[in-house]
Amino acid sequence: MRKYINLRMLYVLISACSLLIAAPLVAQHVDAGTTGFSNLKLIYSARANGMGQAMTGRAINYDGMQFNPASIVRTPERSVSSTFMDHLVGSGGGSIQYIVPKNIYVTYGAFLNYWNSGSIERTEISSNFDLVETGETFGAQNIIAGVTYAKFISPAIDFGGTVKVMLDQIDKSSATAAMVDFGILHHTANEKIKVGLAVRNLGAQLSYYSDNKYKESLPTTYLAGLGFDVSENTCADLDIVKAAGADFVAKLGIEHRIHPMLVLRGGFRSNAADYYQGGIMAFTSGLSLGLGWDWKNWMLDYSISSYGDLGLTNQLGIRYNFKN
Repeated sequence: MRKYINLRMLYVLISACSLLIAAPLVAQHVDAGTTGFSNLKLIYSARANGMGQAMTGRAINYDGMQFNPASIVRTPERSVSSTFMDHLVGSGGGSIQYIVPKNIYVTYGAFLNYWNSGSIERTEISSNFDLVETGETFGAQNIIAGVTYAKFISPAIDFGGTVKVMLDQIDKSSATAAMVDFGILHHTANEKIKVGLAVRNLGAQLSYYSDNKYKESLPTTYLAGLGFDVSENTCADLDIVKAAGADFVAKLGIEHRIHPMLVLRGGFRSNAADYYQGGIMAFTSGLSLGLGWDWKNWMLDYSISSYGDLGLTNQLGIRYNFKN
C-alpha cells in the first residue's frame, strides 16, 4: 500500500510540473521585448546550434545543462567540455562544463558561461534628437555559473534541476540575478521516442544597474521537445520554445552519422523572419549546419548559424570523456 501511495504521489508531482511548464506555451506573452538579462537566451553548444538549437527531448545529452537538466542523467562517463562562440557584431563568448555521473541513478554537473560584447562606440543624443559620436567606446560582459542535480526517477522518467547566478555588466553599471532551471525527460513505451519539458531562468534580480533600483524582468523560458531516433545512425529533434519577451519559436534539427567518426547536422529556427532586412543573405535566415568528429575519448563539434543580413555565428566545441 505504501509503495502504491508513493507511486501515486510521484505521478501527481510529474503532472503538476508538466502543467506548470506547458501552460505558458498556449498563450502569447503581452510584454514582448521587455525583459533584461537577455544573454540568458544564448545557447552554448556547437552540437545543438548545428541542429537548430533543438535539444530539449534528447536523452543522454552532455550539453543538457543548456536545455533540459534532466537530460544529463544516464550519461555513462565523466566529461569536461568547452564551447567557443563567435557571435554577432563582434561579440563572443563560451562555456566550460563538467559532468559527473555518481551512479546509474544520479548525475551532477557544473558550468560557467561567459560573454563579451567587444568595443561599442559611445553616442549621445543632441538637442535635435540626432545621434552624435563622442569618440569614446564602452563594453558589456556577463558571467553565468550554475550547478545541476539530475536523478533517475523511474524507467520512464528522469528529473533535473539547476541553480545558477548571473553577473551582467554594461559600461560601469552592473546587476546580478539568481535563478533555477528544472525539467523532466519522459522515456516513452517506444524506445525511439523521448519527450522533454523544461523551464529555465525562474528567479529574481538581486542587485540593480542604477541607484533607483529599476527591476528588470528575467527571460523565463518554457520548452517542450521531442527526440526521435529515426535509425541507428540518424536522429531528429523538434522543440517548441516560448521565452518571456519573445514569440513562440519552433526549432527543428537532424543529425546523421555517415562514418563511425563523422556526424553531419542541419537545423532550422522558425523565427527566421526576425532577421529579414531585404539583403542578399535574408533567404538563409534561421538555417544552421554542423558537423562532429569523434576520435577515441575526444569529440570535436562545429556549427554555423545564419541570422540573415545580421550575419553568421560560429561555435566550436571540444569534449573529453573519462573512460571508466
